[in-house]
Amino acid sequence: MPHDSLTVILLILGFGFVIFFHELGHFLAAKWVGIKVEQFAVGFGQALLSYRRGIGLRFGSTNPEYEKRIDKYLEQHGHKADETESDTLAVAEAERAEHLGETEYRLNWIPLGGYVKMLGQDDLRPNSAADDPRAYNRKSIPARMLVVSAGVIMNIILAAIGFTIVFRMGFHVPPAVVGGLYSDSPAQRAGMQVGDVIYSLDGKRQWDFTKVGLNAALLEAGVPVPLDILRDGKLIHLTITPEHFKGDDKDFVELGIESSHDLRGLKDATLIEDGKLSELVLPETLAVMPGETITQIDGKPAAPEDYQTLDSILQSAFGRPIVLSVLGTDGKTRTETIHGHFAEPFSAGSFNLAGMVPRTRVETVLTNSPARGKLLPGDVIESASYPNHDKIPGPPTRDQLTEFLRDAGADHQTVSMKVLRNVDGVEREVTVPDLQTGMKLEGTDKRGLGIVLGLDEQHPIIADVLKDTPAAAAAIPRAAKITAIDGQKVASWYDVHRILLGAVANVPVDVQYVDANGEPGAAKLTIDTDSISSIHAIRYASDLQLADPTNAIRKATSVPQALAWSITETRDFILQFYLTLRRMIDGSLSPSNMMGPVGIFIAGKTLAFKGMDWLIWFLSMISANLAVVNFLPIPIVDGGLFTFLILERIQGKPLSPRTQAIAQYAGLAFLVCVFVFVTYHDITSRL
Repeated sequence: MPHDSLTVILLILGFGFVIFFHELGHFLAAKWVGIKVEQFAVGFGQALLSYRRGIGLRFGSTNPEYEKRIDKYLEQHGHKADETESDTLAVAEAERAEHLGETEYRLNWIPLGGYVKMLGQDDLRPNSAADDPRAYNRKSIPARMLVVSAGVIMNIILAAIGFTIVFRMGFHVPPAVVGGLYSDSPAQRAGMQVGDVIYSLDGKRQWDFTKVGLNAALLEAGVPVPLDILRDGKLIHLTITPEHFKGDDKDFVELGIESSHDLRGLKDATLIEDGKLSELVLPETLAVMPGETITQIDGKPAAPEDYQTLDSILQSAFGRPIVLSVLGTDGKTRTETIHGHFAEPFSAGSFNLAGMVPRTRVETVLTNSPARGKLLPGDVIESASYPNHDKIPGPPTRDQLTEFLRDAGADHQTVSMKVLRNVDGVEREVTVPDLQTGMKLEGTDKRGLGIVLGLDEQHPIIADVLKDTPAAAAAIPRAAKITAIDGQKVASWYDVHRILLGAVANVPVDVQYVDANGEPGAAKLTIDTDSISSIHAIRYASDLQLADPTNAIRKATSVPQALAWSITETRDFILQFYLTLRRMIDGSLSPSNMMGPVGIFIAGKTLAFKGMDWLIWFLSMISANLAVVNFLPIPIVDGGLFTFLILERIQGKPLSPRTQAIAQYAGLAFLVCVFVFVTYHDITSRL
């Protein structure tokens, strides 16, 4: 069986087991307090398979055969058919005589949950009480509370068991090492560097990179917390102020760091889907293929774990070519050349240097994009337009073009672009007509052209001058090409960055340029302190697709240590879920971050391909989250039923059947709406 098919099967079985374990909690608790359980089901709807002691395994339900045998026995012993439902003692006698189990175990055809059907308890029929002493409604409030909460307790236990197994067998996860920094990020401002080992965050020990991301998400944006790092074997105490990524209150709180990498190509399973390069990979810039290793960087020998060396050279090269020696899978070494580019900024707003924004270029065109074969990687966008829409004046910025294409995509417009293209070493202006927009952009609810946009770092031409910036104050015109700064020639934006790094705050520098009409001009650029800080915060990154460290395994040395780690892991996921819900309610996090069954399955499939440890970790996380969802005070779920019991204890009697029924149906309607919303979002964001 192909590996991917086996993984999907294991994932489906894993989901089923999480649900089974939850319902097993209700079942065992009900049996323990003496409640008669009529059905124990995984899934909803009609039964696919069922089992009952005395009948065996059947396709469909065992109920028809069970009822037939019970009725026949009762009739033979003088009981009338219309009395059998109320005569529970007679039914119990018939079950014993016929050697029939009272519980039907069933697998239903809608795999979206499960239930335990107890005598005298029906979520949608609160008045379905029974006189039998073994009925749910005849038990004490503490006993019913135990039964209702047992499923949640079992999910928490299952999560802890799963995490214990993962940490005992060894979790192949990136270590808590900084592998990259976003420009002007909280991590950079705190003084973190690539290669730092994150020892603790807000007083909590950080064992791997997943813990760093999870614990960062639990922090409050804008509130400083202590951070301890290991650098060159020394423990350094820092303070970091986490923020919302990109400055958007609708996103998660982050530190602005990336996980570490080895100087090796990605694994095949990560890079290739159905025999083809994944669309998320930029094949045009892929210098290190799966199974290959970088052995030298600019002539310096490098081991697989020397990613910090590559990062250091990237930061000092200012975009110049960096020569790599790559050991191929055939045992031969070849030479590859890469260029660093400006790293993504952490905060919102266009990338700029003292207010000057570079033009936009095409980094790659996705496989199923309508622009495939028309636009080429490296094309610099000079203008874009579509009918009945204002043409973008002059070269667009990346943000302007992104918004333009999304507007066009929403209306399925045909776009025309004018690009600057390198043809046989000569740059030529090319018009690209008939670009059909409307392609669904993966991971979003927006439509566009299906291209990845970058910055035109090779040409120091200004696409825009931001308001209230040094460049605006100096009256440097839009579309101008910078030719020199303080007498030093400028050939690229990398040169602009390198020269401006030497600028002194509030001391003017001379800028020479040629405007859009070819006329030379000059300006005095006075850079303020904040702009100087922003220039110094700019970092460089590469397009290399590199693997996670191969020797990074989080493994407990003993079962007690694995158990302690698992308890912490379970607690943190529960806290994160509650915090996420709170932030959705107060509006600081978009509901679009929720995932439904489709999204969860796709995420699980992605993680499961990384290995059995990741599959168990993911299912354990789902189990912890399921505990939270089921214990929310929403009628129809366990938390709502528990709330009813609390109210019954306070007022000395249960809520009226009418009130409970209204609440239950309202809760059901709410959950159906949430289910439809998240499922619609999961599907449409991937179409």
